[in-house]
Amino acid sequence: MKNLAVFLLLLVSVTCARGQYAANSLLAIKEIHDGVVCDSCIVTMAGNITAMADKISFLTPNYDNQFLYTDASLTRELSTVDPSKFFVSMGRFSLDFYPFGEVLARKGEQIPYIDFKDLQFRTATNGVLKNDWTDVMSLKNDPDFYIGHASVDVRHEIKDVETTPAEHYHAGKFELRLGDSLNVAFRNKNTLANVYHFSVTRVRSVPDYFNFVEFSSEKNFQDILNTEINKVRKEQGPQANHFEIEGGHSAFLRFSNHDQYYFFGKMPRTSGIEYAIGKPENWQRLGGQEDIKFSQGYSYIYLDKPEPGETVKVFLRYRHQPESIHQVTIDVKPLPKRPGWIDVAQLILTVIILALLAIFIQKRRHKRQLARLDRKKNEIENQLQLLSGQLNPHFLFNSLNAVQSLIRQNAPEAANQYITEVATFMRTIMDNSRKEFVSLAEEIGIEDKYIALEQKRKAFTYTFRIECGNELSSIDFPPLLLQPIIENSIRHGLAETVSNPTLTITIRCDATDLVVAIADNGIGYDPSAKVPGHGLSLTGKRITLINEKLPAMRIVLQTKSSPGAGTTTEIRLLKWLS
Repeated sequence: MKNLAVFLLLLVSVTCARGQYAANSLLAIKEIHDGVVCDSCIVTMAGNITAMADKISFLTPNYDNQFLYTDASLTRELSTVDPSKFFVSMGRFSLDFYPFGEVLARKGEQIPYIDFKDLQFRTATNGVLKNDWTDVMSLKNDPDFYIGHASVDVRHEIKDVETTPAEHYHAGKFELRLGDSLNVAFRNKNTLANVYHFSVTRVRSVPDYFNFVEFSSEKNFQDILNTEINKVRKEQGPQANHFEIEGGHSAFLRFSNHDQYYFFGKMPRTSGIEYAIGKPENWQRLGGQEDIKFSQGYSYIYLDKPEPGETVKVFLRYRHQPESIHQVTIDVKPLPKRPGWIDVAQLILTVIILALLAIFIQKRRHKRQLARLDRKKNEIENQLQLLSGQLNPHFLFNSLNAVQSLIRQNAPEAANQYITEVATFMRTIMDNSRKEFVSLAEEIGIEDKYIALEQKRKAFTYTFRIECGNELSSIDFPPLLLQPIIENSIRHGLAETVSNPTLTITIRCDATDLVVAIADNGIGYDPSAKVPGHGLSLTGKRITLINEKLPAMRIVLQTKSSPGAGTTTEIRLLKWLS
């Protein structure tokens, strides 16, 4: 097996025993996956190998590569050391009894051997019996870990090491919570005399060994590693949990890939460290490696310019003991306060800039609104001009029909006179149609001339009723707005079958509204069944456009008619007199 790494336990005292394996030198422990030994999955030999006659060697293989600690490694006062007390940081491990009292032998040397044939063992967790007295020799090999002896020459590099299975007895698997203890006792099954006992206790383990480095952020991270790493602060251990840095500075926690594995003992041991920043969630592996083990170099937790006045919390834990968390707090000092007048001046300047910006934005918005209104106004005026241009040919077409009718009646003089009057009238309406508004008096004069022309073709009477105290010459009115309505009453309403055909035009001032009503006593019609003619359709479009242009002075047109009862069309110009 290539690059095989094994861990050596050197024992000084040697006790004579019955067994030996002089040709073998090292103990190798590997994981077993699905019944197959994984040669590359080397496991730390966590256990106690003793050459003392009154003690029993045992192993605690585990997937977290954690060592077993003796009481001596945790207690400074050696006088209080209990040689039967052991400690672990991981929660799960196997327990295997090992019959030899040493794992490193010189050539030809006898290795102390423990004969288990007369021994029984019993286990209890926190004083509660887990397994009663059982013969050690009845136990089988560990199903999850291969334990073997390796034949090597330790003076040379370890390569292609051959192993042979080592005798061992699997006592079971155990899972301890923090503070739990496993107690193991041995006795002679023949005499029932106690032979040996030991305990394994799980204790708290957190990654609290690291260097803390604060530095100015003017240099990049690589420059800091090259130039300022010697300025590292030396706080390590449980006391390294609170730091303070200057505002605008950066910092990092530097973990040596050896030093970072201190748990609760005096020696570094391999384990995966996980960290979280801000809250103890979304944990990340330190260094991003699956298993760092004893690789060279360092791993870093980098804090890039925390906000001044902020408190940064870094949470640390070992992967094998996620329930134990070490919190490191870094307080970032606020930046020095500037003189008060600077803040006041900045505030005033900010207010002025915001006010100027608001005025600029408002002016631009107002300018865009005016441009949009101008475009809309021009569009409406163009459409009104277009409609007026459509109205003139409509009137001319109807007038030509009248002339044609007179010619057919063999009345050339009447036709000639009619053409002259029509030409005069057309000149008048063409002049007025170019205007946006004319006075109401002018509109009445135009309509009076039009009605006189129509009387030459058809016999009827008409009346203008003025019920308005205002001066009509002072009231603006859309030119030719009434002409299509009057034309419709004369040509369609006042038929030859109507007795005493009459047309009445009433002009009334109603507070701020101007009301114009055009009524005839003609044949009438059903408004729901009749489609408006070309002239009335143009009038409706003109009113819609005028309302868009003058939304505060709307024009409302309403027609009432029924067969045999005549037609009344009312045009109400709202707020036209205000």
